[in-house]
Amino acid sequence: MDRLVLVALSEAVGRAREFAAEALRSWGVVDALDDVVLVASELVTNAVRATGQKAGHRVAVQLRFAGRSLYVEVWDSAPGVPRANHADADAEEGRGLCLVAALATRWGTCRPRAGGKVVWAELPLPGVPEPLSADVPPLGPEFGAELLADVALMERTLEALRGL
Repeated sequence: MDRLVLVALSEAVGRAREFAAEALRSWGVVDALDDVVLVASELVTNAVRATGQKAGHRVAVQLRFAGRSLYVEVWDSAPGVPRANHADADAEEGRGLCLVAALATRWGTCRPRAGGKVVWAELPLPGVPEPLSADVPPLGPEFGAELLADVALMERTLEALRGL
């Protein structure tokens, strides 16, 4: 499992893409690289937009194996729930969650106890090397959402303490 906490600015999207690509390369899971990078990019873009691109706000992204699947999980503090839109052919945005739905086995939203929301997508990884998935229990998105929200809460607490 790898995770990254980012400032909710547009630059976070590029960093999330780099993070996802680096993680997959380090795990030797390059067959799914393009799909995972695209899903991470779309989910982080939505999280940054939902938080209003404010320097004091954070988003977090986590990549996690569960059996033969990889979860891309993105946390933000915004209250709204994302919805897949059916954009017109000439629209310049609004296709992100449709792309996620097309690439993922399933996707959804969780509300962790620590606050905010986690939007997750499960991507199949049939070619995952056995050592990466052998002893990983197939824990669902609620498990990952709680972990990611706890990390984001700790990050916010550290930032507040540093400001004192």
